[in-house]
Amino acid sequence: MISTVSGTKVKYDIRAYRNHRKVIPEKSEAPLKAKIAAGSVVGTVMPLLFLAKKQNVKPHNVKYGIKELLLVSTCGIAGGTASGIIFDEKEHRKQKINEGVFQFMNASVPTLLCGGLFKLSEKFKKLNNNYFKIGGTVAGLFGGMHIAAALSNKINDPHDKVPDRKLTILDSVANLDDALGVLVLTKVPIAEKLHVEKILPVIFSWCGYRAGMSN
Repeated sequence: MISTVSGTKVKYDIRAYRNHRKVIPEKSEAPLKAKIAAGSVVGTVMPLLFLAKKQNVKPHNVKYGIKELLLVSTCGIAGGTASGIIFDEKEHRKQKINEGVFQFMNASVPTLLCGGLFKLSEKFKKLNNNYFKIGGTVAGLFGGMHIAAALSNKINDPHDKVPDRKLTILDSVANLDDALGVLVLTKVPIAEKLHVEKILPVIFSWCGYRAGMSN
């Protein structure tokens, strides 16, 4: 394109303008999120249906013990992780597996610690009181989170070649399932009145979704 300004010919290159206008839309993550969410939900629902049939109750009335908590949480996390590996890019698979290990440890270790402390309180009368139970819950959750993080980092990176996966605020929120699980296991009256066990499958599904979306 040629233009004349003050008697001088000035040449404009329109190609740069055309290149600047060209927009390449980013690939939407919505379909991927939906697939991973579905996988996580299916992973959570399947063991619930199994337990409901075994206990002869409806899925939302399943009674939880430590085994039941570990089964549902593990399957939910596995479902989200597997769907993420299947539907997302290949280069993200390792990260999803690592996050799946982390979520599993974060869901199981605090539960096992708290469950063990409560069983200990039942065996010794001096420990069978609300003070020990509350203290045991706090210690089990807080200590369990850090032990879970250390174990998962050791499993995922045994030779310590990459920075460790650190605990985040979302991880603390995810441990709500452990706190609720402890209330259910110990049959605290308020937990029975509020039916907090009905919330557990939702949290387990969310943990699976986080693992599946990790990259």
